[in-house]
Amino acid sequence: MTVINSKTLDEIATLEADAILEGLKDPKQRQNPAFLEKVRKFLVQNNLKTTPETPAINQIQKVVTEIPTFEPDFDGDKVANQLNVMGY
Repeated sequence: MTVINSKTLDEIATLEADAILEGLKDPKQRQNPAFLEKVRKFLVQNNLKTTPETPAINQIQKVVTEIPTFEPDFDGDKVANQLNVMGY
């Protein structure tokens, strides 16, 4: 088994955390599901949890790129029936 110097491990961990922070600051990366999954895995693997009391959590905003609009004559039952006919 290889023994790695604790300073080296600390540096690796710091660089990994810095890379994640840089990615979270990038608007494109913040919307990339694959990147966000890696962030979640990092948090879980390192037993890091966020709560409403965590600093800056209340500043997180949900980004909505497009909100669908429905026509006034939209008939949800008709759409549901059509989906049933199609086997969904």
